[in-house]
Amino acid sequence: MKKIFSLVLAFALTASIAFSQVLASNGVKNTLSTSFGQPYGEVGNSDRFGVRYYGFIETLQARVDIAKFTLEGMVNWGALTNWNGDGSFDSLYFANTDITPFWYTNHFDQGSWWTNGNAESYYVNFLFHPIKGLDMGMGTRLAWKIGPAPSSFGNYWEPLAHIVQGGLKDAVPGEADVAGYTYYANNYTAHYANQTKAALGVRYRYEDLLEAGIAIPSGVTTNAPLFNAAFRIHPLDVFSASMAYEGILQSSGNFYTGLSLYFRPATIDAWLAIDFRKHGKWDLNKQRWGTGAAVTFAIPKTSITLRPEGSISVYSDSNYTIAWYAGGRIDIGLGENFVLGAWSSFAVGAKDNRWSDKNSAYYHEGYSGGFVFDIRPDITWKISPSNSLSAFVDFQSRKTYYAKLYDVWASGLYWTFQR
Repeated sequence: MKKIFSLVLAFALTASIAFSQVLASNGVKNTLSTSFGQPYGEVGNSDRFGVRYYGFIETLQARVDIAKFTLEGMVNWGALTNWNGDGSFDSLYFANTDITPFWYTNHFDQGSWWTNGNAESYYVNFLFHPIKGLDMGMGTRLAWKIGPAPSSFGNYWEPLAHIVQGGLKDAVPGEADVAGYTYYANNYTAHYANQTKAALGVRYRYEDLLEAGIAIPSGVTTNAPLFNAAFRIHPLDVFSASMAYEGILQSSGNFYTGLSLYFRPATIDAWLAIDFRKHGKWDLNKQRWGTGAAVTFAIPKTSITLRPEGSISVYSDSNYTIAWYAGGRIDIGLGENFVLGAWSSFAVGAKDNRWSDKNSAYYHEGYSGGFVFDIRPDITWKISPSNSLSAFVDFQSRKTYYAKLYDVWASGLYWTFQR
């Protein structure tokens, strides 16, 4: 019990802290998953609502460290079903895929690349370590994070992954079904404007005391130079602080800062972001800021860990109300080899106050910010030191700003091998 519980607690405590690479050390991780469920709308060219099955998806990750070099990569390979126009199953196809179980509970015609339930179909990273603490890297998914932000507990293809920020979408009210997602630029190798994670970066880390880095993301034009910079300091055992800015040397960008306090057996994380994006022209009504916090702690004399968290999003346009979400994760150790867990969240989207004004051209009776309720129980069986099997069920009830209610679900299995 203590062994499996300590593994769960260690994972929970590090989930919100900066990760060094996609894989933490030299090795291989292979995840074979299968999933099915009922999505929001049409699938492919089918106009039927109903259960869909996406066959088997194998995600292979590998990292090789040789001398002063690191090479790592991932590929998603799917043996996927193919549904024809009348919704019947008629064939299989084999190909790279970016589909995950989140497609069912988060895919929607309106929304953003960041939260639509897809993952990269592959990534490749190359790093050079000329001296201790210095990393020079380029790749399609460096994932250099610096400080805490709303959790996802893993990549989309991993067993513990869940929707981010309660399923809110990155848009202003009326542009997405439930608007209010805030972008936190703690991944300083990303480029939000072009929605890509490919980058060239350099960083220096001195033990766990400090980290500083810069990155040039893919999509930067020579007539509008851009780079991202980040800094983290951990001067005391109980305290660390992070700051990042995406879009230096441009007229718009994204500011981020995060704070972590470590008090055994609890960790407190807090974050703040100000989004100064530029959409063709300086668009004040799409700017927003967000803040939130989370607490990860173990209940004394039990095998239970909890992580409640929440955030708000505030728009610069006074016509838009505040969006918010509250959620949390619980893990319970069952014997030496099993962990029972669950994520649940509730989010309320931002609304346009003019929808309630009968004298306004924007008036729409019955419009609101909408809401999202999500619950995702799961169980993991540690079969051996290298093998584990996880099962999950994800149910989501989503009411759009135009008062349409969708109840959707997904379920699946993950077999994970890591060595």
